[in-house]
Amino acid sequence: NLDALHDHLALIYPGMKAPSFRCTERIEDGALILHYYSDRPGLEYIVIGIVKAVAQQLHGADIEVKIIKTKEEENHVQFLIEDSSEGAKVRRNENSLMDFLPDELMISPRTFSHMCPFHLMFDRDLHVHQAGVSISRILPHIYRNDKSIEDLFDLIRPHMSFTFDNILSHINTIYVLRTKEGLIKLRGQYNPDLSLDQRTLRLKGQMIYLPESDLVLFVCSPSVLGLDDLYRLGLHLSDIPLHDATRDLVLLNEQFEAEYALTTNLEILTDKLQNTYRVLGSEKQKTDRLLYSVLPLSVANDLRQQRPVPPKRFEVVTLLFSGIVGFSDYCRRNSDIEGASKIVKMLNDLYTTFDSIKHENVYKVETVGDKYMAVSGLPEPCSEHARCIGKLALDMMDVSKNVIVDGESVSSGLFLIPESFENVTFSDSSSLNENPEQL
Repeated sequence: NLDALHDHLALIYPGMKAPSFRCTERIEDGALILHYYSDRPGLEYIVIGIVKAVAQQLHGADIEVKIIKTKEEENHVQFLIEDSSEGAKVRRNENSLMDFLPDELMISPRTFSHMCPFHLMFDRDLHVHQAGVSISRILPHIYRNDKSIEDLFDLIRPHMSFTFDNILSHINTIYVLRTKEGLIKLRGQYNPDLSLDQRTLRLKGQMIYLPESDLVLFVCSPSVLGLDDLYRLGLHLSDIPLHDATRDLVLLNEQFEAEYALTTNLEILTDKLQNTYRVLGSEKQKTDRLLYSVLPLSVANDLRQQRPVPPKRFEVVTLLFSGIVGFSDYCRRNSDIEGASKIVKMLNDLYTTFDSIKHENVYKVETVGDKYMAVSGLPEPCSEHARCIGKLALDMMDVSKNVIVDGESVSSGLFLIPESFENVTFSDSSSLNENPEQL
């Protein structure tokens, strides 16, 4: 498993050139031979110390490690490992249990091809001798004599030349093969946005050397992300055997994608809800401003909190009614569109000016035509209601001089503003919940 670990570390640290290890048995006596491949010279003595420490700490064995072939002799270093500890004989007896295995294989090639639908068996010339049923179905020309495995697949991992000897020197490494582009007929509508990996089949697995036939067996699984990838490549979930964890990974990925889609939709809906809430808050502020602009503060607060506003009795209040003298005649003389616009502008300027006057305990009730109505003493009782209305009337006379119509002030000549004061007893017998203007 050391080469597989180095291969995984190479994904984390790009450019890492890790050594490779594999073990064989010496034919004469079955002694263990460790093959060490490395581009860095002079490290074989460090390997001896590491192997001895591993044997002692993991297995409690005292071993002897000798260099039997150098890199100059065999393009890599070979070590002879001999176990000299007391438990060596017991371990050799455990290994001798392999002698009870039958000499002949109890499974036919057809059954093996169904059991491992994704496997390849090839010789030193890289010609395929056997393939799993699923690979044979989607690559029907895999058994052609003029085709080698190099003509059908690219070696993605590890990064090396695709030769039989290189495979033997990296036998403990995870291998990834990818079919040549165009060999597999894709199902479904053509999509030019598909990547190369999505248009081809990736096979990930392990290389196993078969010394009895001098072949290499590549036991692998399709590297796919979901059911869509299987369908596009002409495969089905049933092509993956039950014992293969790839089936569980595909189903888990489908579940993850479904949950991810739900999460994404939930985030989108949350964003929309938050945006709607912000718009609602903005509209509510506009409603509040309008409510407080047309109703007294105490009444507006009750209505905003959806509390009932019961009728109240006020013993004495003072009301102000103002109007423009000759307003009806002026309207008759300006009955065209231009005149109507002039009248609307005059009233708007006049009432805007009146509204700008700030007096405590005075509440503007309503404007109808040229009539302007204000009251003091309600909705909050005021003992000086008449004085407050009087001050308002005087201020209205003063500010009306700033409103100019046809070159004249509204307060002069034809446009005079009379005021009326009344001390009255006011009682409201209706509810303000349905019609606030009843105030």
